[in-house]
Amino acid sequence: MTAKEKRELYMKAYNEHKDEVDARIADGIDKNRKGWCKVRLTDENGKPVSGKKIKLTQKSHDFKYGANIFMLDEFKDEADNAEYRRFFKEYFNLATVPFYWDGLEPACGKPRYDKDSEKVYRRPAPELCVEYCEENGISPKLHCLVYDKFVPDWLVKLPLDEVKKKYEERFRQISERFSGRMLEFEVINEILCEQGWNYKTALSEKRDILEWSFNTARKYFPNDTLVVNEGNPIQGLAYADYRHPYFMMVENALLKGAQIDKIGLQNHLFTGATSHTPEEYEKSVRSGVPMNDPMLYFKGLDVIAELGLPLEITEVTVPTFGDSSEDEELQADMLKLWYSVWFSHPAVDTIVYWNTVDGYAYTGDSNWVENNCRGGLWHHDLTPKKSAIMLKKLFGEIWHTDLELTTDKNGYVEFRGFFGEYTAEAEGKEFEIAIHKNESSSFELSL
Repeated sequence: MTAKEKRELYMKAYNEHKDEVDARIADGIDKNRKGWCKVRLTDENGKPVSGKKIKLTQKSHDFKYGANIFMLDEFKDEADNAEYRRFFKEYFNLATVPFYWDGLEPACGKPRYDKDSEKVYRRPAPELCVEYCEENGISPKLHCLVYDKFVPDWLVKLPLDEVKKKYEERFRQISERFSGRMLEFEVINEILCEQGWNYKTALSEKRDILEWSFNTARKYFPNDTLVVNEGNPIQGLAYADYRHPYFMMVENALLKGAQIDKIGLQNHLFTGATSHTPEEYEKSVRSGVPMNDPMLYFKGLDVIAELGLPLEITEVTVPTFGDSSEDEELQADMLKLWYSVWFSHPAVDTIVYWNTVDGYAYTGDSNWVENNCRGGLWHHDLTPKKSAIMLKKLFGEIWHTDLELTTDKNGYVEFRGFFGEYTAEAEGKEFEIAIHKNESSSFELSL
């Protein structure tokens, strides 16, 4: 399959609805990601200063865009570790921190919270990750409290009542260290995938696992944001509407009193992960086409948004269908389309890319080779791909507000900008202002 054929295949749905999609994206971004701000300049006596220039520079976004931070200090070469630390804080304002239980506590009673803990590949110690985030203005999020697929050997053989006690002790320990330090806590992950797990505890098959997990989490995290997360449900929600299992499962839990604060939706296009021949790979490429249909994204998000909770795209993988420059361009264009749809949607407030660097994805067994997807935003040598450059351009240029305005006769300037923190500079003085959703953005700055 040529690069041209892949592009035609994957951009077909967008091209067929281009005017409609572009209009909804533009309208949604303006309505949902921007607000009005009024600034007045006064002199030392409180009188308006007219005809003065004000330079307005956006410093940060309220919208969260991040990636998992699983490769923090995990490279063999220290120069690579330094480069990873450099680009992560430059490109992202959120980091998913790994709390997989099998990697966090491989030996019972000896959890690896401390930053100098013994290393486990792709599972940097939580304190190491959180410290990096706190030093660099990045919001950390926990992934995840209950993921019964990745559990330690010593837990699997225990009876249900003992499993629950161990889980509760895990919640307690994590709460003592990290409550109040995280943007949010993913409470439970991928339970609609449970039927395919061969390795799990007695908790997985319980009817009330979702309610139990959230009720227990709320006990230890009373003031934190608690998230439910599931694997690739958006297209299914578009097809099945309100009869989709994820919609019904979350709605049922809410009706039973589970205090869910946010709904997470993964969006991995794992093209080629299970392919072993060129024919299988081409078949895999063709099967993924619906995941680049913006109309399905809009419909699926509209459906799940009816539950009335904020939405988060928790895990994103955009594949690169080859090694050519054209393949990289297609990955970048797909990323731009996905992120534009999500950024425009009123219910979405966070997007998290998954593996940032090619060649360092999850390695399960010979039947699942995630690295074949080439889903990183950086090459294996840590040079940025066109998709990384596109991501930086979206949040650093396209969805970004930098203006220079002149005060009117009453000392005012008024502008519409993306939600976030700003600096306002006038007459050599610098002021801090902000535009936040549903908050007043009116400032009087005295020269």
